[in-house]
Amino acid sequence: MAYTPLNRILLGAVAPIAIYYVGRKFDMALVGAVAASLWGLGVLGWFWVKTGEADGFSGIGAAYALSELAGVLVMRDPDWYLMSPIVSDWVLGGVFLASMGARKPLIQILAEQMAGIDAFPEEIRTSKYYRSLWLRLSFFWGGAYVLKGVVAWGIMNSMSVEIYLAARLVLGWPVVAGLIALSYWYPRRYWQRVM
Repeated sequence: MAYTPLNRILLGAVAPIAIYYVGRKFDMALVGAVAASLWGLGVLGWFWVKTGEADGFSGIGAAYALSELAGVLVMRDPDWYLMSPIVSDWVLGGVFLASMGARKPLIQILAEQMAGIDAFPEEIRTSKYYRSLWLRLSFFWGGAYVLKGVVAWGIMNSMSVEIYLAARLVLGWPVVAGLIALSYWYPRRYWQRVM
């Protein structure tokens, strides 16, 4: 089986939620939470062994899996598996928002590392609009993660576990994919308009 982006999402994001759900249904939520977390780490390790490099999809999934596993083991509460992604979203959103006060916001650092500083023409980098754009994108990313956590928390506390787990999938990769698409589209549009 080819390891496509869809497979990465299914293996790294959907499968752990399904594993937890099955464990919970059989009244073994703690076992399900630990197994789901270990699965996420296993997917990262499998891809590393298979290709010799880290995979972004499973890497992010593994980061969530580690936080979920640590939380479940420290709290000794299998329901922490449900809450930990919400806390992670709030923390990550807060980091993006707090980075707006730094010389370089986090999203700017990530973009410059991924695309290379030379991907941004000197004329744009030296203008006041360069930092302005990164501040806006940091606000979008931070706000989206905080809002995602708030919505998930509301669903978790007002609806069934099944609906929450389904919502967690919808609030996961689709939101991240939208933010990534915005991060590619918006800079070009913004700089064309202001420069």
